[in-house]
Amino acid sequence: MRQDAVANRDVIVDAARKLFVEQGPGVSMRAIAKEAGVGVATASRHFPGCVELFDAIGARAVTDIEAVINEAREKFDENPRDAWRGAAHAIGEMKLAALAQALFGALNASTAGGTQGVGEIVDNRVADLRRIYEPLVDKAKAAGLCPQKVAPLDVHFGLGVITRPLPETAVSKNYFSEIQEELLDVMLDGLEVRAQGER
Repeated sequence: MRQDAVANRDVIVDAARKLFVEQGPGVSMRAIAKEAGVGVATASRHFPGCVELFDAIGARAVTDIEAVINEAREKFDENPRDAWRGAAHAIGEMKLAALAQALFGALNASTAGGTQGVGEIVDNRVADLRRIYEPLVDKAKAAGLCPQKVAPLDVHFGLGVITRPLPETAVSKNYFSEIQEELLDVMLDGLEVRAQGER
């Protein structure tokens, strides 16, 4: 693929991800193309079907999570608690729950006639997430920050549940982001207390 085509593809994926997080599942290819600064034909050429676009967005999200976790692993020996908690908060700030909610909503609407390939995409992403989280979760267990029975996906889905967006209102805008951070700390504190109880 030519370098400009790769750049266009990346811009389209970034634009789609942004719009799905902000607007939910009803985003059109026209809106994505406009946000990306490309023509609808260009966007459609890169992503002829919504499943391909959703797969690319999911792959990008997994890559972003992997970058955060790799950075935490590099810093872990220096300060395990800060590395563990910093990674959890950084992943929480990615708004992955909002993205997943929008993508699954759009996917359900667009694949009413069939979901060929969707199951495989989901299975691949779940396997990727398990592989990516496992080394950091293992380090956290060894450091007494996470109970032994907690699986890598438990951590990922726990972050998703806590950071899942509420309907946008004045109250949720003004207060919920702080409460989400506090709840994330409560989850991490709880994991640490349970891990200490195992020692």
